[in-house]
Amino acid sequence: MAVTDLIDLAGPWGRVLSGTPLNHEKHTRAPQSIAVDPVTHDLFVVQIRDALEYGNLCVYRMDRATGQALDHMHLDGFGHGYQIGAQHIGGTTYLWTECGPLYEQFGTRIARFPYLPGQVVTMTSSVLSEPFSPVPDAKFIAPSVDPVFQRLTVRYLTARGYLFTQYPIDPSTGDVVWTPLRTVAHPSAAQVPRLADTFQGFASLGDHLYLYTGNPDVDDTHITALSWTDGSVVAGPRLMTAVPGLERREPEGLAIELVGAEARLLFGFSGSDTTPREVTVCFLSTDAPVQGVKVLADWTALPPAAGITAQTGVRAPRGRLVDIAGTTFLQLRGVFEGTLAKDTRVATLPPTLTPSRTLRAEVSRNNRGGRCVCRLEISPEGAVTVYGPTSDNTVTWVDLDACSVAWR
Repeated sequence: MAVTDLIDLAGPWGRVLSGTPLNHEKHTRAPQSIAVDPVTHDLFVVQIRDALEYGNLCVYRMDRATGQALDHMHLDGFGHGYQIGAQHIGGTTYLWTECGPLYEQFGTRIARFPYLPGQVVTMTSSVLSEPFSPVPDAKFIAPSVDPVFQRLTVRYLTARGYLFTQYPIDPSTGDVVWTPLRTVAHPSAAQVPRLADTFQGFASLGDHLYLYTGNPDVDDTHITALSWTDGSVVAGPRLMTAVPGLERREPEGLAIELVGAEARLLFGFSGSDTTPREVTVCFLSTDAPVQGVKVLADWTALPPAAGITAQTGVRAPRGRLVDIAGTTFLQLRGVFEGTLAKDTRVATLPPTLTPSRTLRAEVSRNNRGGRCVCRLEISPEGAVTVYGPTSDNTVTWVDLDACSVAWR
């Protein structure tokens, strides 16, 4: 990957999580930020535990196949969690967050610790690294890791305003070298009015720094790319219209994920107003189209629902997302079998393929009485349902190979 790679903020988006409830101990607050282990690709989501516990966080490790939380840990006295970072060192995931002492419920230093499911880390825990601050008076501090170019970026407030400083990571040990590489200032409202919106996260990839802004009650989520050379805007602010129809569209957290030879910019939303709060995570990619086709999610197996049989081998049911000439399509293939005498769910899509609106298509079925086509419907919850079977005209198989439908 070239250092000059710039993610196309206007490009097609894909999905990582789709409306996942954060329901550990019925915590009431929205998700705050996200990070990805660069080796295992474990996705972590941070949540303030509740309105009376600002400073105390819950970190979830997510199952990307099911969209559910695998496990969690607690952080006591660490701040708001508005941006985190992840490293993989010696077979273990380490997370960077802000930490105390707190100023207006936000951290004034940053620190690193191993992800320890089921445990509680406090400011006196032995697993916590020595807290660091770029300057003695730093406030509203937060860290982010560039896993591609091995750099740690720190955002903080001083008398000069908000600054971003980047530090190198020793690739052999994973340790940060606390000698600044470069510093840029957050653009002023006079320079870029959109960047005066509520700040919701940041991430760095090579020579570019990405800023995430927006307010919870209006559809004004934007991503802006700055140059690390001089802090100038090189792309955006770009209005992000991904996942239309969310009950709540509060932007929450950015992260960089390396996928093969390409990188993804992950961006999160707090997608609900009710408890349990939900998190949705999408991505933009540096991956270039091949012969006009950009693969957003490669072929993924579709496990059958109870009572349904999936054919195997080349006929195994699977799905993928591709962008063709600016339109994203969900493509399905394979065959499900069963004895369907009524409308029946045959499978559930993984979060990466789940649409934001109901999709419908006509697919082939066994020919009985001249009926050889039935309707396939895919819900925003990912349910794949066959419509049309009756007790006197049962469906014994459905073939998905002709299914290609516009997705969003």
